Amino acid sequence: MKIIQFDGGAVPNPGTRGIGVILLEDNHVLKEISRKLDGIGTNNEAEYSALIEGLKQALALGWTDILVQGDSKLVVNQVAGSWKVNKDNLKPLNEEAKTLLSKFQSVKVEWIPREKNARADAAASRALGFDEDLGVG
Repeated sequence: MKIIQFDGGAVPNPGTRGIGVILLEDNHVLKEISRKLDGIGTNNEAEYSALIEGLKQALALGWTDILVQGDSKLVVNQVAGSWKVNKDNLKPLNEEAKTLLSKFQSVKVEWIPREKNARADAAASRALGFDEDLGVG
């Protein structure tokens, strides 16, 4: 099974943003991304940016069937279409994520509790210059 786990955070919120993305294949970490984003923004923008980065990486690897996991109820529910995107700053990010999701043959997007998203959370924290999980996303 091919899994994308994503997380993003901003310190303060809004503030400096970081993303963490873990790509897993058969329960082995294939790729880990920890990156500070340019400019100032919100934690939800960072969450979307992490998801988008993960989807781009999966497409580059030729993945067709994916399970996407994140601990942001907002992002998971918005890309699933069950929650409306009310904030103008999130609309283009939501559209980009949905466009990327449409390129896969099979996609499941699910919310997971933060404890199960620890690797992506730690990667996002490292991107912001923290050595440990400070719960940024």
